Amino acid sequence: MTEVQPLTSEWQQRLLATRERLRKRAPLVHCLTNQVTVNFVANALLAAGASPAMTDHPEEAAGLASAADAVLINLGTPSVASLDAMRRASQAASAADKPWVLDPVGAAALPMRRTVSLELMAHRPAVIRGNASEVMALAEAGTRGRGVDTQHETQDALTAAAGLLTDAEGVAISGQIDRLLGRSSAATVPETIDLDGGSAWQPRVTGTGCALGALIAAYLAVAETPLDAMVIAHAHAAAAAEQAERAARGPGSFAMAWLDALDSVDLAAFLSDRLTPS
Repeated sequence: MTEVQPLTSEWQQRLLATRERLRKRAPLVHCLTNQVTVNFVANALLAAGASPAMTDHPEEAAGLASAADAVLINLGTPSVASLDAMRRASQAASAADKPWVLDPVGAAALPMRRTVSLELMAHRPAVIRGNASEVMALAEAGTRGRGVDTQHETQDALTAAAGLLTDAEGVAISGQIDRLLGRSSAATVPETIDLDGGSAWQPRVTGTGCALGALIAAYLAVAETPLDAMVIAHAHAAAAAEQAERAARGPGSFAMAWLDALDSVDLAAFLSDRLTPS
């Protein structure tokens, strides 16, 4: 991993332009995601300016993945049918050159999920997004987690994430400090961007992590690079969370305020203050 230069003003302006393109184009994002959070993820995409499609029927998966602008595959609540749909969708997205995100929920704790994630990775996701333990589990068979929670800090997963760049264009490690690995438009080697921000309320609302994966997928449809998509999606989610926290009285009101903030938050100041190279 090479040393990177601080984010230039040109890069920040490119990210803000990516935000505007999302609003203008309203990309269709096919989500095969956690059944507990389907409604919340769909509303988050709508609030950000994208268009969600939330079907996971195996007979529809390939056609919709081919037609969509981007795809999210999240292993939150797998069933035999949904896993079949995920296999078909990832293969179809790859064949149609549509970017897709793999969110390997629980892959560090549950061997079946790790096995399925590795199988899906054969169709080359644009981005792998997970917590540190999940990212490490995909690269290192012995890594363990506790359910969907991480047992590691994001810094611990950097080596594993760099190794996964042979299977994906970008890797997003989510935690107190998000670590985003990929290539900028001017770079020929991978870079790492750190992002600090968000709210302590986020882990207390189910679906915020699932929604972040969906936001990455939406931004992949309009960004110049997967790294741009990861950075602007994480910045958008974190800036909205900080705005929502100021209005919230608890987890329930935070969830509603976060959706409102995804629609209205101003990202310019956040991008200037919060993004740093590793």
